[in-house]
Amino acid sequence: MRLRIDSSTTSEESARPRVRRNIPRRRRLALRNIIYLQNTTHLLIPRAPFVRLVRQIFIELYSTIYRIQLVALEALQEALEIYMIQFFEDSSLLTSHAKRVTLQKDDMLLNRRLRGRTDIINK
Repeated sequence: MRLRIDSSTTSEESARPRVRRNIPRRRRLALRNIIYLQNTTHLLIPRAPFVRLVRQIFIELYSTIYRIQLVALEALQEALEIYMIQFFEDSSLLTSHAKRVTLQKDDMLLNRRLRGRTDIINK
């Protein structure tokens, strides 16, 4: 290790090289993935399983509807993703309020309760 001593200062602190903090590989990859997903604008739920689920729900509720426009499916999917992101963000705030780092079922239940009876998930 080579130390460079500046002529103006002779303290040990100025001669120490900067040490890069090692972040474990899994955490580094997870953080990189989070940053990537926050910067993207494409839909994250795969289209085919979502379409199958929507069709199944429509068949159970309305037996006379056979077709759904692609624009309507895209609007439903985008609304669902926005709702889920907001729900998990609020649940994460409740987790940090409880001074924990792990999201638990109780946080999600409390989030549903705080949103009230008018929220779509509580009907």
